[in-house]
Amino acid sequence: MYEQELHGARVAQTNSEGDRKRVEAERQQIEERRKEAEDRVAKAVQERTRADDEARGAISQRDDAVLFRQDAEAVALYARNQLEVAENNLREGVRPVVWPTLEELSAAKERLGYEEGLFHFAIAGIAGSGKSSLANAVRGLRNSDDGAAPTGVVETTSAVGRFPDPDPKHPFVWYDVPGAGTLAVPDWQYFTDQGLYIFDCIIVLFDTRLTATDIAILRNAARFDIPTYIVRSKALQHILNLAADLPGEDSDEDDEDAEMSPVVLQRAREMYVKETRASIAQNLEAAKLPQQRVYLVDKDTLVKVVKDKPVKDPIDELDLLRDLLAEAHCRQEEAQRTAEAAREAQEEAERSLREGIRPIIVPTQEQHEATKRRLGYRQGFFHFGVAGISGSGKSSLINAFRGLRNKDVGAAPVGVVEMTMQVARYPDPSTDMPYVWYDVPGAGTLSIPDWQYFTDQGLYILNCIIVVMDGRFTATDIAILRNCVRFQIPSFIVRSKSKQHIANIANDMGGDQDDDDDDEGDRRARMEKAREQYIRATRDNVAQNLEQAGLLAQKVYLIDKDILVKAVKGRSSADAIDEEVLLKDMFALAERPEQFSLNV
Repeated sequence: MYEQELHGARVAQTNSEGDRKRVEAERQQIEERRKEAEDRVAKAVQERTRADDEARGAISQRDDAVLFRQDAEAVALYARNQLEVAENNLREGVRPVVWPTLEELSAAKERLGYEEGLFHFAIAGIAGSGKSSLANAVRGLRNSDDGAAPTGVVETTSAVGRFPDPDPKHPFVWYDVPGAGTLAVPDWQYFTDQGLYIFDCIIVLFDTRLTATDIAILRNAARFDIPTYIVRSKALQHILNLAADLPGEDSDEDDEDAEMSPVVLQRAREMYVKETRASIAQNLEAAKLPQQRVYLVDKDTLVKVVKDKPVKDPIDELDLLRDLLAEAHCRQEEAQRTAEAAREAQEEAERSLREGIRPIIVPTQEQHEATKRRLGYRQGFFHFGVAGISGSGKSSLINAFRGLRNKDVGAAPVGVVEMTMQVARYPDPSTDMPYVWYDVPGAGTLSIPDWQYFTDQGLYILNCIIVVMDGRFTATDIAILRNCVRFQIPSFIVRSKSKQHIANIANDMGGDQDDDDDDEGDRRARMEKAREQYIRATRDNVAQNLEQAGLLAQKVYLIDKDILVKAVKGRSSADAIDEEVLLKDMFALAERPEQFSLNV
């Protein structure tokens, strides 16, 4: 019994010892966990303290960054505002006021041969307006006479030409100034670059349209207090052209030598005079310049007036000569005062404008789509644009491409002044021709500055652009071609009015329009020689201008609107030059489907 109790006590003691050890082990585990928890808490507190310090530093840096960013944004906003002002000035045609210094004034007088005691007339205007011919006519010379200023198909006056008057009773010097608007003479700096501020009187000569260049000359002349005369040249030629397009002119279109009806000629003359005077008045009013008379003259008639020969049906030739002579006798002292005032002026010009820098304008996608809607762009059609400077014959060419003469029903309107004020859309009348023709307003007028012509008119949506030139290849034509390359749009260079130009060259080679005894064989030989000279000179001039502008060489097509109408109708002409080739090349381009997606 005793042993059993002793055994039970030992077992209980053993169990109690095991429980104690187990409890101790659990206590130690709890203590270790407590220490680990305290360590984690301490570490967390340390990390939070460090995070708080870093956060406070980040907040400080953020505040500094905000201040720096605000300063940078303010500077950027100011720069953007200044850039917008400069670009708006460019878009609106604002040019720097350029006053010659005393040294420049003296140098210009020396360079141009200014002589005290003589009266100095300058004949200025855009290229191709007939300045050299007028310089000859006011001196009593025809273009083919000895001592005449050189004239030609391309710009022949590259430097100011000085021509003393051959009449000893007239102490005058006439200056033939290079044409503005060519690559060599940017229009807006034409006045100062050519030294026009030294002259006693400036004749602003234009052919078809009064342009922004002419307005710039008139405005600068007013600034320097130099009297000006606005003269429109080639009056007889314009009247004949207008008469040919008048309704009621029933001469056979195939009889190119048929005479005009006197009644039609008189109507054309009256219309020409009325529309020209109205156009000049509107342009002067738009430019906020004082009204002044425009003189309508023909060079051959003016030669006869200067020589005191009887003339038939003069317009303003007599008045122009009388007024110029009167001006010369009362302005010499006043011109000297003008020169002295010019010396005191301070030159204020922006270098970028003087160098001709223009902002690059790229249409957005929204503008692209809006232009397509505005101009009626339709998928599946080929869209031809006819563009170029004002007066180059774009509307007449549009009509010819569609097989229409200018007086036919449905023809695009043409006239003495700029008729196309906005892009006009003309579907081809032939149902099997999926073409649309666009008559684009002429560049270089007061309402259409030449340098932004391409984007403002939306030419970037077209499939092909025909660049039309009449007298000279200009900076506007180059700008259009360069933008065609940028937008990957095929282009054709076309010179219009070829038959008229060839006749003018032949007339200057010899003979007289009033001479009925001129031998027919001599006349034909002279016309053939004039044709060859016209073709060669035009192709060479375009090639030189393209090379100078850094553009790839391309062909120039020489055409006449009446011959082109015949070609469109499948009829040939002995006087054709490039009319049929142009049609063939254009329609071959339109038949290549890949060209349709170039500007989509």
